[in-house]
Amino acid sequence: MEEIFAGGDIVRGGATVILAMGDGRRAAAGMDKYLKEKYNL
Repeated sequence: MEEIFAGGDIVRGGATVILAMGDGRRAAAGMDKYLKEKYNL
């Protein structure tokens, strides 16, 4: 869904810290890309 970014336990259930950190990094990269494209930054 557009404008919804999630990771970690909310996506995977009881995820490990390592997986949650990776999810967070991917979500942050997705947010950055989305905002740059939306606002032509």
